[in-house]
Amino acid sequence: MKTSLIKNGKELKQLLVSLEEVILAKIMEYARIIFRKLLEQIDALIRQYRPRDLKVIHKRSAWYRTSLGMIWVSRRRYQDKDGKYRYLLDELMGMDKHRHITLAVKEIACRLAGEMPFRKSAEVLSRTTPIDLSFPTIHRLVQTALADSQGENEQALTRLEEDGALPESEGRKASLLLLEADGVALSLQREARSKAEVKLGIAYEGWEKVGQDRYRTVNKTCHADIVGEERFWAGMALKLHQRYDLSDTQYIIGGDGASWIKEGVDDWGGQYQLCRFHLNRALTRALGNDKETLRAVQDHCRRGEVDSALRLLGQAAGRVPITQAKEIRQVSKYLKSNADGLQDYRENLAQPDSAWRRTGAIEGNVDKLIVRRMKNQGMSWSLQGIRKMLWLRISLCEDKLQERLCSPRDENVPVTLPEKMIRRLIDRTLKYDYYDYFRATMPALSGPHSSRPWVEMLKSLTRIAV
Repeated sequence: MKTSLIKNGKELKQLLVSLEEVILAKIMEYARIIFRKLLEQIDALIRQYRPRDLKVIHKRSAWYRTSLGMIWVSRRRYQDKDGKYRYLLDELMGMDKHRHITLAVKEIACRLAGEMPFRKSAEVLSRTTPIDLSFPTIHRLVQTALADSQGENEQALTRLEEDGALPESEGRKASLLLLEADGVALSLQREARSKAEVKLGIAYEGWEKVGQDRYRTVNKTCHADIVGEERFWAGMALKLHQRYDLSDTQYIIGGDGASWIKEGVDDWGGQYQLCRFHLNRALTRALGNDKETLRAVQDHCRRGEVDSALRLLGQAAGRVPITQAKEIRQVSKYLKSNADGLQDYRENLAQPDSAWRRTGAIEGNVDKLIVRRMKNQGMSWSLQGIRKMLWLRISLCEDKLQERLCSPRDENVPVTLPEKMIRRLIDRTLKYDYYDYFRATMPALSGPHSSRPWVEMLKSLTRIAV
């Protein structure tokens, strides 16, 4: 037997990369064996503890898509008293009929699809994990995996609109909630119109400092949809009632002056606050380098002195070129139409200013929750696709993806297994000595077929020269 020599660092690097791949593949194969043994033993327990009206018909094998790769699992098929066939192991695993994908794979795929395009998600999965899902499969998962939880939310919203039925609440108390809303247009495909406005609302209790001049909102609640303003604000109310006891809560409602946001002020009975980001951006663009007038107008707006702010803007318009004067007059109209929201809400609060910050958190949330995933790179959507992706994005933001992936159907599996017995079964399977499995060799490397092309490929992977 002749041994090849490593001649330089480049060859060593290639060897180590190949070695990582071989070892990882071997470990994953070992893990799949363990997982298959566990699943088939759990299936045997299901037979033992199943209801007696379920008749065992036969065993049938199927490929399970798991985070460890594809696993060929043999499980029992049952028939109930109505003649319906069922695979109880599939049901306990939370799998859809004819789509044997584990919840772990669904979660990984949905998390990736919630952050990047479907094609890119499929590529990342195949390159970094043993999971091999095509991008249409990932797209279908996003469309179906959260359908039950989204449907439940729609039903609860309809009950709230029709009957005023409030959902069960966590009962959290908050003396003041800040609500902010904004919209962003997304391109449509295969629809009657070319654009759709996504409405996004957030509610939070305040801020906490996370670094030098860096803050984040506390206990943020998000809601997004492409419906009309009435149903949007009903959906926001549903989310907040699920979390809070709102009997003694005051509201500050921030927005950029859009009419649908002001309608929310009427519904909630709160104080309207013109978003400081939009206000300051409009003033800065109109006044340009006139910093003194800019600061003076901002101070008047903060105190709610609308007439004084308009007077300064009128004076500034008289001493600038016509084009800039036109912009200043537009800003004056903007201030007049939002006069009730100019005063800084902190002027009327008992708490010191240092405890509260100005509104404007909605801008960053629009970018992070919607724009980065759904607007960039020339993307276009169907209306249904927008709603599905929004529900996924909100689930990720609220850290409720795993909870919402579990279908209500999973709770209707007619079998209950003893937890202690399951844990004992897992421990025994994990402690089994698989040494003989690792002692397996590859006779093809030195056997009668050692010169064939496929064997040469195996040799290159293991870096053995015969």
